[in-house]
Amino acid sequence: MISFLVARYRKMLWKVINLWVLLLSALAIGSLVAEYGFYLSAELEGYSHLVNIVVLYGFVLQGILKLALAEERITHLRTRWFEHLLLLMVFLYLLLPGQVEAILLAINPLLQPNALTRIYLSTTQLFLVIAFVPAALRYSKRIMSSNIQPSLLILLSFVALIALGTLALLLPRATISQSFSFVDALFTATSAVCVTGLIVVDTATYFTALGHWVLMFLMQIGGLGIMTLTTFFAFIMGGGARMKEYSTMQSLLGEENLGKIKRTIVQIALVTFAFEAAGAVALYYFAEGINFPGEGSRVFFAAFHSISAYCNAGFTLTTENLAHSVLRFNAGVLSVVMVLIVLGGIGFPVMANMGAYLLPRRNAMGLRRLSVHTKLVVVTTLLLIVVGTAGILLLEEQLALRNLTMEQKVMAALFHSVSARTAGFNTIDIGGLAVPSLFLLVILMWIGASPGSTGGGVKTTTLALAVLNIYSIASGRNRVEIFHKRVSEIAITKAFSTVLLSFFFVNAALFGLLLTESASLEQLLFEVVSALSTVGLSTGITTQLSTEGKFIITLCMLMGRVGYLAVIMALTRRRYEGSYDYTEENVLVT
Repeated sequence: MISFLVARYRKMLWKVINLWVLLLSALAIGSLVAEYGFYLSAELEGYSHLVNIVVLYGFVLQGILKLALAEERITHLRTRWFEHLLLLMVFLYLLLPGQVEAILLAINPLLQPNALTRIYLSTTQLFLVIAFVPAALRYSKRIMSSNIQPSLLILLSFVALIALGTLALLLPRATISQSFSFVDALFTATSAVCVTGLIVVDTATYFTALGHWVLMFLMQIGGLGIMTLTTFFAFIMGGGARMKEYSTMQSLLGEENLGKIKRTIVQIALVTFAFEAAGAVALYYFAEGINFPGEGSRVFFAAFHSISAYCNAGFTLTTENLAHSVLRFNAGVLSVVMVLIVLGGIGFPVMANMGAYLLPRRNAMGLRRLSVHTKLVVVTTLLLIVVGTAGILLLEEQLALRNLTMEQKVMAALFHSVSARTAGFNTIDIGGLAVPSLFLLVILMWIGASPGSTGGGVKTTTLALAVLNIYSIASGRNRVEIFHKRVSEIAITKAFSTVLLSFFFVNAALFGLLLTESASLEQLLFEVVSALSTVGLSTGITTQLSTEGKFIITLCMLMGRVGYLAVIMALTRRRYEGSYDYTEENVLVT
């Protein structure tokens, strides 16, 4: 009788349990936000911990009920192995608290009762966060599998992350003065999520440790993309993906082969974490001479700047950016930052292709080769770095760089040539540069990084294809050829569309700022291009922007991170080609 009722009402019971999980999640999030984001009394902290324990018991119970309701229990256990392993750990943790305390004392016999309590509370909160990761991943995958257009889904994911980041930065414990306005919080969250680096307050002194952690996580998630991360962790924890999810990730990653999406996502995440870890170790070693309050702050300094550099974010924990007296001439730190910027800016497809080329693996034809895309990105990137370095050196040698040695001048010119393309770090005062130098930086910022990277701009390949097409037209040819390959017409069309859209967005934003701000034209142009290309360099007017100006720059950062074409596609209703075809007629173009 019981089995009959369960079979009959199984779907309804599953819905009830899912609603229960949502309620538990809301309680858990509310408890953690209250404890870490607000200043609570000891009594309220006790209530918060009690809520955490209740939520963990609820998590264990819902897991047991789901297993009991599953039609194929073995399949259910196999497909959700991580969730059930976590379920077992939480259950043992709640069932045997005395044994947990004994283990902690065995590890460190000198632990005091208050220290034991703190560790127990922290462990509870850690389990609380991890316990709801599988559920969050399932809801994320469900959204990705919906019928929402991929470009719109990407745009909405960034908007949602910006909203969460804004709320997190508005928490009383996130800032020192607790006077952070909504507009400034929105601007800062957008700058971090869109890996731009423009700031309206001093990152080093305005935020607490919690605020710095929030910014670091926003940079990391924004750099990789929230859907890339959720899909990666879903794969790691045993979840699969349907064709709709692969299609969405294909739109985000630019991977042509649907069959390679899973491998590409795993490679992106692992390579990113590996480079950031290596960069953090190197920065920790080279960050000597800075007065850190403790060893932990030095470790965080290294990790924060490694993520900021690889994600091309441009945020720093010093008031002067990298113009800090200890950092501006530190060749080790600057070299590590430049390498991370370039690695993060050349794009994941290029790194994957170069990795496959260097490793002793061969494709089905027994050949290893670099793709046309990789060659074009590498050649264009190197050319822009060389031209930018030479230009800055020649224009500023007797101006902003006049008091430096020749070695320091070359390093400063090289660093800003690399940084200006999308990262936003600086070792000299950008506002003190001559107008020709600012114009050169505007061009470098406008071009930006490469497709499939953490950077913005029109992209290196877009510029290269536009130039090559102009050369082909001028030389009387009707197709673009490079490296003994013919470039597709759709790529040429997208390149010119992106260039045209970039000019439209730049002019629209610049016109808006001219109406609301009192700064000079070149300063406003610099600010707009920096925001749209998610660079983060500024002549110093960011903090002086009006509320309207901050909203304009915020929109620029969002559009620049999502992509010009992607924004238009997200806001435009899809139209499918009909079965008919009109006759062709020429239109005069001169």
